Amino acid sequence: MRKREGIPTGSAVLRQQGEDPQGDSAEHPVANPGQKEALDFVEKNRDLFEHVARGQVHLKPAPPGLDTFAIDLKTDDLYISPRFYKKKGFSEEMTAFATMHEIEHLLEKKKLLAEKDGPRTFDRYLARIQKSRAYKVMDNCIADIRENETVVDKTSDEFAVIEQKMYKEDLFENTDFTDQPKHLQLPMAMLREARVPDEICTVAPEVRSAIDEIKAVAARDGTTLMDVITHPDTPMSSRLRIQDRFILPKVEQLLEQDTEEDKKKKGEGEPADDPNKRFEKAYDKVDAQMPHAVPIDQIKKALKEWKEAKGNPLDTADQEYANALGVKKEELQRYRELAEQMHNIRNPETNQSVIDDLRDLIARIIAKRQKERPAPQYPVEEGDELADPAELVTQVKVGNFEPKVWETQEIKVQKGKRFGTVEITLVGDRSTSMQEGSKGIEQQKAVVLFMEALNEFAELARVEAVHLDKPLSVKSEIYTFQSSNEDAVPLKRMSEDLSEKDRINVAAKVGTFAGSTTDFVPLESVSRSVNEETQRAIQEGELKKIVIVFTDGGSDNVPRVATVLERLRSQGVVVVGIGITESGAPALTTYAPGARLAETADKLASVLAETLREHLADV
Repeated sequence: MRKREGIPTGSAVLRQQGEDPQGDSAEHPVANPGQKEALDFVEKNRDLFEHVARGQVHLKPAPPGLDTFAIDLKTDDLYISPRFYKKKGFSEEMTAFATMHEIEHLLEKKKLLAEKDGPRTFDRYLARIQKSRAYKVMDNCIADIRENETVVDKTSDEFAVIEQKMYKEDLFENTDFTDQPKHLQLPMAMLREARVPDEICTVAPEVRSAIDEIKAVAARDGTTLMDVITHPDTPMSSRLRIQDRFILPKVEQLLEQDTEEDKKKKGEGEPADDPNKRFEKAYDKVDAQMPHAVPIDQIKKALKEWKEAKGNPLDTADQEYANALGVKKEELQRYRELAEQMHNIRNPETNQSVIDDLRDLIARIIAKRQKERPAPQYPVEEGDELADPAELVTQVKVGNFEPKVWETQEIKVQKGKRFGTVEITLVGDRSTSMQEGSKGIEQQKAVVLFMEALNEFAELARVEAVHLDKPLSVKSEIYTFQSSNEDAVPLKRMSEDLSEKDRINVAAKVGTFAGSTTDFVPLESVSRSVNEETQRAIQEGELKKIVIVFTDGGSDNVPRVATVLERLRSQGVVVVGIGITESGAPALTTYAPGARLAETADKLASVLAETLREHLADV
C-alpha cells in the first residue's frame, strides 16, 4: 500500500507540533487536566484526523468529566478523549489509530442515516445489539475489520504496523481462544487473523471449520466475501445484511452447541436459558478486552436527538409509505412492531426464534427437491459463491443493495412424489372473549408469523420455479369468525400473493373483537371451495391442503363443527384446531384427532410454528 503524499504518519504525527503533552498552554487555558489532555491531543493530530474525516466529521476534544468518546449525529461532531484508550495501555500512536477507527464508525452511521430506510435500520440494529450480546460481539468484530482496513487504506503502511502491534501486544496478545465459548471464538479469531494474517489463532475444531467455510466464499479471481463485506465503500446496511446471511447463522449454531454443553455441565436450569445471562462472564471478558469507546446508551441518545432535530423523519417516511400502500400509518407501524416482536418468540428446544426455525424448514423443503448438477454459472440474486465483488461494491454505492453478483449452480428437481401445490388456510378467533388478558395480542403475533413465513415460502418457491421440473406453488388464505356476516368471507383470498398491504390489513382486522365462537362458518366456506378437481389433486398427491383454526372457547355449535370436519377430512383436507389458554381446551375434543393446546397465550405462536413444521415436513 502506498503512502499518501502530504499525510503525516506514525510517530511523526505526534511530534509534528513540538508540543509537550503535559505542558501548559496559554492559548487554551483549561482547569480540567483531562480536558486539556484532550484538547492537546486533538490539536496535535488534527491534520491526520481531518484527512480521515474528509470534512464529514467535526473533531472536538471531550468536555470536562467525559473520559469516553461521544457523538452528536445532529452536528456530526465526534468528541475525543485520549484518556479512554490510554487507560487501556495504548501508546500515543495506538491512541491516534484508535481515534481514526472511531471516526470511521461515525462515518458509517452518518451514511446509514442518509439512506432511505436508514433510520429504521439503525433502530433495528441498536435493538439487536442490546438484545443479544452474541450478536453484539460478532457485529463489533466484523465492523472493526472494516474500520481498521479503511483507516490503513486512507493513511499509510506505517499505520498498518502500528495496528498489528496493537493487536499483538494490547488487544489479543494471547491467540488461544479455546477458553471462550465457541460462538465467541469465531468472530474474535476472524478479527485477529484478518488484522494479523501471518498468525493463526487456536480455536475449537468446529470453529475452525466455520471460519474456513466463510473464507471459502470467494470469486474466481480470489476476492473473498470478507473483502467485500469490509470494503470501505460497502454501506453499513449492506454489511449488516451480508454478515446476517453468512456469519450470523454459524455464530447461532455454535451458540446452540455452547448452550447444550453448558446445560450438561451446570444442569438444565442453571443458569437461566437466556444466553446473555448464561454466558455473562464470557461476554464481560470480551467487553473488557475489546473496549467500546462510544457507549451504546450514548449512541441511542444521539440517535434520539437526531430524530427530534429532523422532525421525526421516521414518522414522515412512514406516512408517505402508508399513503403509497393505501393503509393507515398507525396500522403500518403496528404491523412492524408485531413483526419485530415475532423474532423474540423462541423455540425452547432449539433456542432459535420460531420464524428462523420455519425459514430453516422452508430452505430444507426447497433443497430436498433439488439435485445439484455442474453447469455453466450465471448471476442470480444470492447463491453459493461471490461472482463479482467489485460489481457488488459499485452497485451498493448507487443504492442497489441486492445486485446480481452471486454465483450458484443450476439445479433440477429430484424425481419422486412431491406435492406441486400447498394451500394453507388460517382461521382466527375474533370473538369478544379474545380481549381477555393477552390472547388478542398473542393471536396477532401468531397471524403475523403465519403471514411472514408463508410469504417468504411463496416468494422462494417462485424464485426457484425456473430451476425446477415440477415447480412448487404455495398459496394461503385467512378467515376469522365473530358471529357476523364477515365470517364466510376470507380477509385474504386464497392465492400465492400476500402483499404488504394485505398483511397490514389482516393484522389490523385480527385485532378487533365482537360476537361469539362461530368457527363452523369459515370451515363450511372452505369445504364448499373443495370441488371435484381439488379433491382429485389431493388424492393424486399434487395438492396438500391444510386448515388451522384458533379458538379460545367452546364452539357455538359443536355438532355443526363435527359435521364440517368430517366432510373436510373425507375430502382429504388436514384440519387442526388450536385452543388458546385453558379456556380453549374444548378444542382438544371438538377438533380431535387434529388438536393442540397453547396452555398460555404467549405459547400460541410457538404451537402454530410446530403445527406448520409437522404438516409441511412431507411437502
